[in-house]
Amino acid sequence: MANQGNEKPEIGKIVRTILLATLVIILPGLQWTLFGWLHIFLPLVAFYTLGSNGGYTGKRLLIIAVVISLIVYLLLRNFDLFVFSFALLLSGYALFFSAERRDPPALSGLKSSLVLLSGWGIVLIILSFGSEVSIYGQLVSSLDEGIGEALNHYRQSREISTDTLVILEAALNQMKIIVPLIMPSIFGSFILIITWFTMILGNMLLLKTCGKAPWPSYQYWQLPEKIIWVAIGAGLFAILPIQLFRIIGINSLVLISIVYCFQGISIAVFFMNKWNVPLMLRSFFYVMIIFQSFGTLILLIFGIADIWFDFRKLKLEEVNQSN
Repeated sequence: MANQGNEKPEIGKIVRTILLATLVIILPGLQWTLFGWLHIFLPLVAFYTLGSNGGYTGKRLLIIAVVISLIVYLLLRNFDLFVFSFALLLSGYALFFSAERRDPPALSGLKSSLVLLSGWGIVLIILSFGSEVSIYGQLVSSLDEGIGEALNHYRQSREISTDTLVILEAALNQMKIIVPLIMPSIFGSFILIITWFTMILGNMLLLKTCGKAPWPSYQYWQLPEKIIWVAIGAGLFAILPIQLFRIIGINSLVLISIVYCFQGISIAVFFMNKWNVPLMLRSFFYVMIIFQSFGTLILLIFGIADIWFDFRKLKLEEVNQSN
């Protein structure tokens, strides 16, 4: 990717790149309910634009798209949403320059996630100015009210049996306690998933369109072994009797579990390719293991166990190459 920094793309490619980036930025502002989902592609737009055009040219193309989008958002009087979108673009920018430094996937993903977390944190602070309750507090209160309304609805329904109502009440009351505690990890999960999605798809697109990718194929990605100590520390925090430490530990465990699930998916991809599993059966398997709770647990177990068992024998290959 670094060699593309001095290349001058064609005028047609320049126009298409600017137009695509601008549309992805401004369409959610024009109609959020219809185009809000495009936000998850903003880091990918930044990463791919920089990777396919080089840092020098790609940065200028993105600046033009951002300036045009800023003008549109100012006309729409929706500057807050522009800042939210800009934070997503910055995370893609950080991911590209981390890849340029030849950082491994885990470190690149960490840097991009921290940039996005910082950006969104700044957005929440800006939106909370002049308000007695922060945006985060308002969101937690809204969720609590929503759970309470759902509980009242079930209580008034005549179609629900007494036994079912008792179970629902217990579950919803438990949610009112748990959801506010794990809200930071819920936000963090969104950030991790967006970063992971950007890295996987961006790596594939650059390999297919430019013949080069910053990282090896996803099936060969492996987390550093030292991360397991973070998980152990989070587990110890989670069982401490001090409330603050328990909250930190529980949220950290949720986030680390997601990271190890990503490694579990890479192991599944590796063996699917190794065994030449048909595409239809492979797609069905991916859906089952990702969207079923038992499948997610299997991914987590394999992701953690890979530290000791090295299912793909990647460490053995590194030793052989070094010799």
